[in-house]
Amino acid sequence: WRSYFLRGIRTEETMAEEAPFKAREDKEAEGPLIKTYVLERFIARFIDILIMGAFFAFPTVVGPLAGATYILIADGLKNGSIGKRIIGLKVVSLEDPATQCDFKQSIIRNSVFALLIVIYYIICWIPYLGKVLVFLSWVAVLGMEMILIYTNDLGERFGDRISGTIVVRGRKTSDTDS
Repeated sequence: WRSYFLRGIRTEETMAEEAPFKAREDKEAEGPLIKTYVLERFIARFIDILIMGAFFAFPTVVGPLAGATYILIADGLKNGSIGKRIIGLKVVSLEDPATQCDFKQSIIRNSVFALLIVIYYIICWIPYLGKVLVFLSWVAVLGMEMILIYTNDLGERFGDRISGTIVVRGRKTSDTDS
């Protein structure tokens, strides 16, 4: 199981061979951009989902709206989402890995998760079955995303493919000067 989650390390040699994603020096990262582990991305997403869930404690529609907004724009924030900052990841444009993901790309790449919140409000009113269906839809989406990350050479999930982004190792929050 360890090799399953830790597969995907990209060395300088393999990066230089890949056409669209060449080894480049980034002003924030020290050295070339490196593909991330599936487990790192899963933990970062889990942290972001916990933050989104905390917004649900706010009354009425404000909480879910704030949670959906956070999920949609989180990767476009100055240093990326809180989960990615804690784990030490960042989302960059595939065309130019030196530029961070912007808000438009963040909304496109995370729209699947916002759609899951909408599904929650549409079918969650069904007693028992609604919550089970919502849970199964989250498990299916997260499972499919992890499979796509694992099987893709660049580690792209569905949202990355449609938005033209990729997740790479950056600097952890503790490494920054703030």
